[in-house]
Amino acid sequence: MSNTDFFPIERNRYFYGKLLTVRDFEVEQRYHRVKGQLLNRLSLGAGVVCGLGVMASDENTLLIESGMALDYQGRMMVLEQPLVRKLAMLDGYQDLTGHATAYLCMQYTETDLEPVNAVGTDAGENRQCNLTREQSRVYLTTQPPVYENLLQAAGWENVSVLYASSDLTLILSAPENIYGGQSFEVQILVVKNEKTPPVWFRLDGESALVDSESGRMCLEFQQSPEEKRCVYTVSFSYAARRLQDMDSDLFVNGGELDLELGSHRYKNYIEIPVRLHLCSTEQQLEARNRLQDNLERRLRGQELPLYLAKLELIQSAGSVFVGGVTNLPFGQILGRRSRSAHTDCGPQSVTTTVRSLEYWQKPDVKAAYQPATGELHFDFGIPSPEQYDYTVAHGTVDLTLPGGLRVNSRVFSDEIAHGLGPGAVDIRLSLEYTDKTSQQTVLLYGNSEVFKGKHTPSAPIWAEAAALVYPEHGTMRIGLWLHDMVDGNRVTVHYFAQKPERDTDRLIGRKTVKIQISPEFSRVACRGTLQFRADVSGSADRHVLWRVREENGGAIDQNGNYQAPEQPGTYEIVAQASAEESACASAFVIVEERNP
Repeated sequence: MSNTDFFPIERNRYFYGKLLTVRDFEVEQRYHRVKGQLLNRLSLGAGVVCGLGVMASDENTLLIESGMALDYQGRMMVLEQPLVRKLAMLDGYQDLTGHATAYLCMQYTETDLEPVNAVGTDAGENRQCNLTREQSRVYLTTQPPVYENLLQAAGWENVSVLYASSDLTLILSAPENIYGGQSFEVQILVVKNEKTPPVWFRLDGESALVDSESGRMCLEFQQSPEEKRCVYTVSFSYAARRLQDMDSDLFVNGGELDLELGSHRYKNYIEIPVRLHLCSTEQQLEARNRLQDNLERRLRGQELPLYLAKLELIQSAGSVFVGGVTNLPFGQILGRRSRSAHTDCGPQSVTTTVRSLEYWQKPDVKAAYQPATGELHFDFGIPSPEQYDYTVAHGTVDLTLPGGLRVNSRVFSDEIAHGLGPGAVDIRLSLEYTDKTSQQTVLLYGNSEVFKGKHTPSAPIWAEAAALVYPEHGTMRIGLWLHDMVDGNRVTVHYFAQKPERDTDRLIGRKTVKIQISPEFSRVACRGTLQFRADVSGSADRHVLWRVREENGGAIDQNGNYQAPEQPGTYEIVAQASAEESACASAFVIVEERNP
């Protein structure tokens, strides 16, 4: 009796002389089963209660620990002992070919047992099963879940998929109700593959709900190279504006999503159907949440399976192997999570991310604790190693050779300036000569004996060069040690000098993003149009976000095309660099009445 509906809840009414049939006993069973399952679903939820951990015992065998779980109808699924299965023994294995990932799922099922002779049944039904065994089915699927259904069944609100591909999926969630002045969280679930490069994303757009000077929300995240999880949640905290009752989209005009995966870059304006209600007080918020907390919400996702593990697959020689296992990728777990919501026992899990800062920036750490889930997240900002800038100089010195026998003789230059000023410098030297075969000029670095052989060109100079540097004077001397006879009366020595610098202010200045708008001042008639241009320096990203500061000051698109309003006045046009939120510039336009 695999019931899928909770309602109506009916029970037998007994009286003397009542004829009991199969239907009456089925009602009796259903009454107790439904009430127990409904209580499980509403009070505990759905997920793993204990055990059911998954690991790869070898490249094509999975070990599933014994344990118990509740499905989305409140039914118990039990593995009374560990289960060892080859991939090929699991349902769904035939669909794995050609896929990089798969999911190991668990669903409730029933099996009829002990067929017996049935007395007094209709024709053709003289055999019936005496027992029904409650079981669980473990199977493989390559289809990712419908994230909206899965997350809403887990209690997430305002779920919206921002980006979906075979390598990465981003899902946004925000509370449906907040109140003015409250700090609320926007969460993004990141689902990626094991071999997917570290992800960076930024979601930016105007918001009427967030208390910020710019009136915008910017959700930016850089995954640390040390982060090995394939499924995790990133939280962003914002303060709501102190406004009266109102409904508004989280992003008024949609948002610009910019992301990087290794060398892949994606940028697009997207619609984000996430709408929030801003209450006046905390009491109104609690009352509104109570009204919306109904059975329809609590009983979502009745047909959803439990996702026990996310498997990274390796395709080789026509076979499929397990490359990695992520247990409970979507957090379908009970027990510790539910206890943390009712007891003050501190965080149940701690996660970390690491951001790379410029070397002149101070270390930074942020912490976010979610009481509902018991999760504590630390975000560390670590300065990168100190960077150096270099100035370089190049020149030549002609050394006159002595007459007579030159073997094992030494020649030195006078003290000369290397051109980089006082301080320690690094000098590299090379000897110039003309190749007799090709008549090309060649520079020799190191020992010319390396090139002596039958199959290698021979250098006509067998000598070594060295330099003495005088840091206080900014000068140097070059010396030459002749090991053999040298043709001609002189040898040209090339020097290459470089000097490290730590001019932090100059390096910071190079990285400063600046923006300039043209024209800075202009006039236009009411309802007229005007083209603005923004030049961005200090960043490879040249994109800008345009807006009109005044609410009724006209409209401007993201290409800088401005349309004036019907009302005359002076209005401010603002351009913000996509690469740096603080890099803004303004231009002013005077809107005049049309001449009659």
